[in-house]
Amino acid sequence: MKRPLHIFISCVIFLQSCGFLGEDPHSGQPEEAVITSATALQRQAVLSLYDHIGGNVDGEGLQGTYRGVYDLQTFASNEAIIPVRGGDWLDGGLWIDLYSHTWTADNECCENAWLYLYQLVGLCNHSLAMLDRYKNLLSNEQFTVSEAEVRAVRALAYTYLLDLFARVPIVTREDISLNEIKQSERSEVFDFVWSELQHAYANLPDERSNSRGEYYGRITRPVVSFLLMKMALNIEVWRDDDWTDILRPDGKQVMLACDVAGQRNAWEAVEHYGQAILNSTAGYVLCASQTNCFATYNEDAVENIFTIPMDPNIYRNRFKNLFRSLHYQHAAALGYGGENGSCATQETMDVFGYGTPKRDCRFATTFFAGVVQVGGMPLVLSSGDTLVYYPREVQPVLTGSPYVATAGARMSKYAFDPGGIFDGQLRNSDIVLYRLSDVYLMMAEAKVRNGQDGQAEYDLVHQREAIAMMSNCEPRQATLENIYYERWIELMWEGWHRQDQIRFSRYAESVEENFLTVFPIPQTALQTNTLLRQNKGYE
Repeated sequence: MKRPLHIFISCVIFLQSCGFLGEDPHSGQPEEAVITSATALQRQAVLSLYDHIGGNVDGEGLQGTYRGVYDLQTFASNEAIIPVRGGDWLDGGLWIDLYSHTWTADNECCENAWLYLYQLVGLCNHSLAMLDRYKNLLSNEQFTVSEAEVRAVRALAYTYLLDLFARVPIVTREDISLNEIKQSERSEVFDFVWSELQHAYANLPDERSNSRGEYYGRITRPVVSFLLMKMALNIEVWRDDDWTDILRPDGKQVMLACDVAGQRNAWEAVEHYGQAILNSTAGYVLCASQTNCFATYNEDAVENIFTIPMDPNIYRNRFKNLFRSLHYQHAAALGYGGENGSCATQETMDVFGYGTPKRDCRFATTFFAGVVQVGGMPLVLSSGDTLVYYPREVQPVLTGSPYVATAGARMSKYAFDPGGIFDGQLRNSDIVLYRLSDVYLMMAEAKVRNGQDGQAEYDLVHQREAIAMMSNCEPRQATLENIYYERWIELMWEGWHRQDQIRFSRYAESVEENFLTVFPIPQTALQTNTLLRQNKGYE
């Protein structure tokens, strides 16, 4: 059973009550009556945390639901948009505010992301206290591994807080009062998370996370390595206490402690942890095609590193991205529901080379565009017209346009799942969070930023799909510009593009707008805790 939003968080931070911290959330029994063995302790203190990586309620989860972390990362970038379609998707200007960067501290997505991430932090703090209370049930090794895993989940939440909100409170225990909760500088949060991940890296097993078994859907050492790569790659942004300026520290000069490898500059750290993933006993390799990563049954896709487990008969995690994107009658013809909303931007069409002889071969597996076919036949609407998606007709407000219902290329990255239920939101395809192609592109970028040659890693991704489809693929040099566009194409719809835009200094249109690279602290949080201060530019 999912816990209510207000349960088990260090609630004095931002919410009104902590609920029944002394009881088992599943049964209502006193904690000591439930936790009587090592297995029960692990289930309550460790495994229960993974109920919250995905989501069933909007605003919760890293991906799959609406109005939370994923929507901030995707629709506040220039890769995708939810345009106003007549009377649909106006929603008080929510989606247009994200696309146009005109959000305020009252933005619903910001508030939901803040609450969700601190809920996860609070759950982890409660779990750490629980592990400490009942550690006599565990061997020393069991305690060390369990504690490391919980701290890794908490660090995971903080990587998103660091990225989205910059200056945030570091909360490491559940017995904390409101007057103790103060913001830390962005560099301090970075250093805290880096240290926590280092601890986890040293103590977690080197096991595969994405295949069914003991570690399915859990954070293991390769997942931690991926997070360390992301942190090192974004260090010039995430460790900058004044993100409103144009000067950033030279990542090559910021030295990071890297487990047994010792001190490394940021770019060397990216390569080090990339090699750790490649050398892992988990055996990660690129799939023949990225379509394997998003297949109906993708639990054993050898490229996926960390996923949200999905099964319509077992898990309550929802995947609403396809549901939100497809035209109503297109979705209905597939046996799904559809909301006719999200689509790719004109900028994305340009990057994919849509309408040119150099259209990227991944376009066909990433988007529905042009005449829509179901079962090999054009889909005829109730009006008698053939359904056609028009990628070049998209604009923020389509009201009054003849393309109000049909503008924009729609999401098709995940395979159609005939076993999906609840309008296709409960399905078998695991939601892909981290995968190996991103690892190679991060390594290529870090090498180039460090004055080295990243061509080999770049080509593994750039040439992969062309080889699989036996199509021509124009060779490209591994420059930072080409790596930026390659990431856009390869990782489309996966929630990374806003982060990439910021890192490549392509997010704010002027120096004066650099404050937009982080979101405002939600107004509700400021009202609850007067010690918090609003982020620069939103005062």
